[in-house]
Amino acid sequence: MNKNIPLLPFVVGATFAAAPALGQTSAEQAARLIEQPAKTELNQFRVSARLGYNISARMVNVGVPPAQTYPPPDPLDPSKHFMSATGVTYQDGYVGIDEANNFNPVDPSRPITYYYGYARDEQILHSNQGGIRDTVLLSRSSSGTILGDFKNDPQAGVEIGYSRQLGTRDGTTWGIETAFTYTSLDLRSHGIADPQVLRVDSFSFQPNSVAPLAPHPGTFEIIAPGTPPLYATPTHHDVNIVSSFDASIYGLKVGPYFEFPVAKRLSFALSGGFSLLLSDSEFRVQQSVDFPTPVIPTGTFTDSSLAVLPGAYAAGRLSLMASDKVNMFTGLQYESTGHHTRTLAGKRVDIDFWNAIYWTFGVSYSF
Repeated sequence: MNKNIPLLPFVVGATFAAAPALGQTSAEQAARLIEQPAKTELNQFRVSARLGYNISARMVNVGVPPAQTYPPPDPLDPSKHFMSATGVTYQDGYVGIDEANNFNPVDPSRPITYYYGYARDEQILHSNQGGIRDTVLLSRSSSGTILGDFKNDPQAGVEIGYSRQLGTRDGTTWGIETAFTYTSLDLRSHGIADPQVLRVDSFSFQPNSVAPLAPHPGTFEIIAPGTPPLYATPTHHDVNIVSSFDASIYGLKVGPYFEFPVAKRLSFALSGGFSLLLSDSEFRVQQSVDFPTPVIPTGTFTDSSLAVLPGAYAAGRLSLMASDKVNMFTGLQYESTGHHTRTLAGKRVDIDFWNAIYWTFGVSYSF
């Protein structure tokens, strides 16, 4: 997840640093500069557009339970042990190095082995399927990141707010504010899964060989006459992932605010407090591979859910008085409401709202 340093403190600092430059060389000139019309209205209603940044997600594979693995048998000689011919641990079978060190007397450049096994008949492809000779498919599905961060900045939304002035002193006002927000979240990513996490490898038999019926446990020793050898070099098949996370994010914010005069008809407000997000989301995963297996199927999987995420916010807003009642404003908001986790078809997506930043711009009406 992105844990970027929040931008709000820098924006606020820059604003305050710039404020003295707007003044004149004397206190009297500065006083005239920040003079604003007297405010008699205690209520303010605001409507603004809202663009969200720094909201990201990461998808990981949760792996296959150990009960679905298919381990190789040990050699009869206790001094020997299983050694993978590929360096990959598969969930539904194995291809190892046999007692002949996978030597192929016909073609030494193509090693063969009798030390192989597979769990299901569905893993066997026959020669009548697309002209492919008898082939065994082995799959790996382990825990780990499938695709890196995916994000589509900015995320569009709207904010409707109300504030009530509670006090004033020397031109500075303070009060309480609340706001309802809506953000349409659209996160998408696609790519080839990390083969160390998700992979399908195919192994072919020698020509005119018939694959043994599953489940087939091979042996380290070459003592099974009639058992066809398997070519020990795999053909790798990519697992393609297309994922999307669409959500309607409803938010509620409430907290105090302080508004300071900056220049004539120009003011700056700071606010912060409690925030709450309600996420109505749909998580979709489309997975495809040349040859699907029971461990790695092909298809589209969809799930919907609701989530409640409490947190906090801080905001800065710069307002320009267009009239005694109407203001135009822009501002930045920093919101931290944690993360939301979803699991579907062996995939988990973690959506990060820790350091969300929103740019707002709109109008307000005082009454």
